[in-house]
Order: sequence, then structure tokens, then C-alpha cells
Amino acid sequence: MEILLPRYLQQRRRRWYAVLDIPKTLRPQFGDKPRFVQSLETESISVAERRVLSVVASWKVRLEAARTGKPEPSVDLAQVALDWREALDAAPDTDTRDRYELILSDKADKAEEKREGAGVELFKVATRQWLETGEMVEDWLQTLDNEPKTIDMKRSDLKRFSERFRLTLHVERKAVQRWVDHLRSQEHLKLPTIRRIISACRGYWSYLQRLDYVPDDAEPFRDVVPRPAKKSKRDIAERRQPFSDSDVVRLLNASVAQKDENLARLIWFGMWTGCRIEELCALRVTDVSLDRFQINDAKSEAGWREVPIHSTLAPALERMCAESTDGYVLSGLTENKYQDRSNAVGKRFGRLKTRLGFGSSHVFHSIRKTVTTQLDAAGIPEAVSARIVGHDIPTLTYGVYSGGAPFEVKRDAIMVLSYPLQELDQPASFGST
Repeated sequence: MEILLPRYLQQRRRRWYAVLDIPKTLRPQFGDKPRFVQSLETESISVAERRVLSVVASWKVRLEAARTGKPEPSVDLAQVALDWREALDAAPDTDTRDRYELILSDKADKAEEKREGAGVELFKVATRQWLETGEMVEDWLQTLDNEPKTIDMKRSDLKRFSERFRLTLHVERKAVQRWVDHLRSQEHLKLPTIRRIISACRGYWSYLQRLDYVPDDAEPFRDVVPRPAKKSKRDIAERRQPFSDSDVVRLLNASVAQKDENLARLIWFGMWTGCRIEELCALRVTDVSLDRFQINDAKSEAGWREVPIHSTLAPALERMCAESTDGYVLSGLTENKYQDRSNAVGKRFGRLKTRLGFGSSHVFHSIRKTVTTQLDAAGIPEAVSARIVGHDIPTLTYGVYSGGAPFEVKRDAIMVLSYPLQELDQPASFGST
């Protein structure tokens, strides 16, 4: 006996029924029943095949509404089309597929009677003549070697893209340009965000071209986003600014006053090294030695480096390593879903600096700028400073051919860092005096 979709059709006492399993996590919302079951009111397999997909599609809409908490939309022909595509792909032979296509054609005619163009879309999506824009997104994402957070961001960008353009045949340059204009004027997205979205779309589109799902000569994303303009006075004013030396001490005192030990240690660690917050939070005890520590998981090649330990930092750093309970220098930090240990403590720093009156141009990275400002003011050569804080060195001589500054040179350079420690409320807690 030929059965269309074993998962969806079931015969009981000669009558055909539509069936669909309910995921265990959603069953409480449906009276704990394990599956949907509905009689198709027929003993004919051909009639059952015509009726089952629309029934199952309506159930899937209910499940999605239960999963997301959003109201149930009307049954979407797109889901019906994908169900039919699955049926056509599963057809055991050519004769069966031809029979399915006749049934599909009949259903498409009825859809066309209700809304012009709906039947054509149903038939062509089901028979793979047209592609749903978002249906290959997960396959593409699996080919990428990005961090989980970046993958999630691209997934979000492409969800926005596929909601705007349900079918790839609608993705044309003028339409994309109108979408970009909409993102700017109606959704008020900034140009860097739009460039990121279009970049993800361009990468995904290239993947579809390699698989011959879209034409090779189609360039719907070419020049749709304005090029970066020359920075205005406002842009320059809003750029991240360094904290003054006294401001860093104020932040430190405030973190101690609110008894946030990890935040105080983070600030103390950052002000004597110029390291990024992610580097400090990810540093392991095993990467610290007597007079230096190694950054082995930086965001760029230049960031992988050896950092001298300032003599004022050394006592507190030694104590942090000795007291660690989890192998990290900054012990006890929580992780987010991307295993990022800097997220929560970074937010606490943001609330702290806002409470002290600092705006968006001052962030934890501003302490890094404080360090580089001090190195610059002391006349430390840029190549040496870059080796300490992990900046790229653009020149061919130093950036490509140089083996790096000797450790002694970097140690002497970092020793120029100084702060008004007499302003510390509890200097002994950091081992500075």
C-alpha cells in the first residue's frame, strides 16, 4: 500500500486520519496529549492525500504560536508548499511523483481562485522552481568558521532579510535598495549596522550562487549602502575617549565602595596593562609567570603577546592567582551563552561609570586608551607600545620583518605608567602601598 507521508497519514478501520506528534515541551499547552489526530472523513487514499497537508499545516501554525507565545497567524501557503515539496522528494518512483503533482496542481488552482498568484507560488515552491529565501540559511551558517555570537548575529540579519524577501526571485537590486532606505528612514538603523546586515546577505547570496539556486550574474547587493562619509565634528566628539589618570582612580574607589571585588580587580588589572576586557577575563593562572603573562586568545594576531607585569600590579596579581578557585586570574566571573566571561562584569562597569557622570564616549576600553596615552606622553616608541597593548603595526619594517621588541624594553616601557595613588581610599587592598 502506498502511503503519502507515514508521519502524517494513518489508517484506522479503513478510514484515513491526519496525525502529527506534539513536541514534549509543548504538550502541557495542549492538554498533555502526545499528538494531533483528525479524521479526514474518507476511505480513499487519494482524497486523504489532498486533505492531509492543509490540516497538518494548520497544526504546525498552532505549534509555532505555542512555542513563540505569539498569536496564531492564518495558515500560510508557504508551509503547505514546503510540505508538498517534502512529499514530492519522498515519492518512491516517477509515477507516484506525477500523481502527487496532479494533486498539487489541483490544490494550486484552488489557491489561485482565492488569491491571484498564490497558486503559482504554491506550485513553483513545492516543485523547487522557486526557492524560499531563508530555507538554506542554516546550511550556510554551518559552513562558517565564526564565533557563536557572530553566527547568531548573521542568523538574525538573515531572518530580517528573508522576512522582507520571502522568495529569492524577489531579490533584485532596486528592491534591496528600497529595503536599505526603509532600514534607514523607518527603522532608524545606523549605517554600520546596515552594512553588517548587507554583508551577511551578500555572503549568503554567494553561497546560493555556488549551489546554482540563484543566477550567477545577479548582483542585488552592489552599491546599495552609501560609503562611509568623512567623519563629522559630532562623530569625532562621540568617539571613545580616554579616562584621565584621576578618573581611573575614581572608578576604582567607586567599585571598592560598592563592594564589587571583581570589578575593582578588573579596573586595577586594566590600568596597569592596557589589556582589553575580554583578554583580562579570559586570562588563566597558568599563563602568568613571575614577571610577565601571555595573552593567547586575542581577537587578532597582534593581540597574541607577552605583557610585562608592572611592579605595582605584581602583589595583587600574585594574590589573585593564589586565590583562584576556577583557574582564571579573575576568578568567579559568570559566563553568558557564548562562554564570554566579560559580559556581566562589563555591564556592571557600564552602570558604574554612568553613575559617576561619564557618557557613551567612555567605556572600559577607555582605560586602554589611558594606558596608551601615558606611554605616548612618556615618549615610548609606537612599535613598543603596540607590542604591549596588542595593536597592529602597519609599517612593513616593524609589522612584517621585526621579531618584536625585547622583553626588557617592554618592561621598562610599562614601568612609566603611574596614577595618583594617594587618592586611593583603600590602597592596601591592592598591595600598592
